[in-house]
Formats: sequence, C-alpha cells, structure tokens
Amino acid sequence: MKKLIYILPMLMLLTSCGNSFRVYHDLDPTAGFDQYETYAFLDWTDGNKKTITGMELERIRKAFARELEKKGLAYDPENADVQVQITVYFREKKEIYGFYYPQAYNYLERALAVDFFEGTSKKHIWHSAAVGQVESSPKERAEALPGQVAKMLAKYPAG
Repeated sequence: MKKLIYILPMLMLLTSCGNSFRVYHDLDPTAGFDQYETYAFLDWTDGNKKTITGMELERIRKAFARELEKKGLAYDPENADVQVQITVYFREKKEIYGFYYPQAYNYLERALAVDFFEGTSKKHIWHSAAVGQVESSPKERAEALPGQVAKMLAKYPAG
C-alpha cells in the first residue's frame, strides 16, 4: 500500500505530461466550404514574430500548407478564396500532484490556432486550436507538429 502512495503521483505526472494536446473547432455553418479552391496565408502577428524563431514559424506554416493541399486547396497568394491566419500563444501552467506530499510541476503550454476568413468578404468561417504542453526540443516539436495540424484540420468541412 505504501508503494502505491508513491507510484500513483508519478503515474499521474507521466499521464499529464508529454505529447498530448486538446483540439477545438468552430465553424460558420452558412459558409460555402465546398466552393473554396484556393488559400493564402495572412502575415504572422508582431507578437509571434518577436517570440518564435523564423525556423519554427516556417515549420508551422509548411505543416498547414501540406494539410490544406490534402484538403484540395491550392496556394494562391494573390486571389485566394480563403485567407488563413495562424497564431501561436504560450502560457505557463502549474499542476499539483500527490496526496500526502503535494508537489508542483511547472511547464509551458502552447495553443496553436488557425482561423479562416473568406477572401472577398473577410468573414470568419472556421477556427481550430490545439492546446497542450510544449516539447522542449525543437526536433520533438517538429516531429509532433504534422500530427497536431492534421488533427486540427481533420474536421474541416471540405476536401
């Protein structure tokens, strides 16, 4: 029984850590998703340009481009049917675990959000976000990114 007291908090820590993330979606049901054929990226926010390396921003944008093209959209920076805005947010998180001897686990959480706007009307038609712990290694983040983006766009209603 005493071993369980020590093992359980470690199991809770391990299950709360790692590569898990939550995905959220929202859409405008009146949008004509089946009519959209082209996309373009809107520029990164000033905050993202200041807090994330250019290499990381490029990896994120390429991951979204691959998924959008799998959905049947072609890149057209001049006359796109859909304007795509990618935004990355960070926040520090703290989890308390343990029963008899509570301990804190601090980590950085990232929210990767994508918003689609109609090219002509600029109407907001789609939103998705993936929220979870940030991998500390750039290599691990790069390896996890395509799967996160695929899950974010899995419920995109066209393609």
